[in-house]
Amino acid sequence: MVRPASPNTRYFQRQLQPQEKKILLAAGQGDMSAGFLEVMSAYQHFYNLGLRPDMPLQSVRLVLPSPNKFPLEMGLSDALNGHS
Repeated sequence: MVRPASPNTRYFQRQLQPQEKKILLAAGQGDMSAGFLEVMSAYQHFYNLGLRPDMPLQSVRLVLPSPNKFPLEMGLSDALNGHS
């Protein structure tokens, strides 16, 4: 287990697992730094909508428009794992 970072930490390093790298690369369209910022932005959005750290991500539902204009609904964990 990794030691938690202090809120005063300016830089942190963490070894990413292959699936975590895939998520950041996908979110950043091939740029892991941009992906990290995109994931942070997404969390901020969900937090603003009421998601809190003690709530499971599986409770979040994401509705996206499909090409034929019918909404596509999937769980956030499904979207992150590449399921559609």
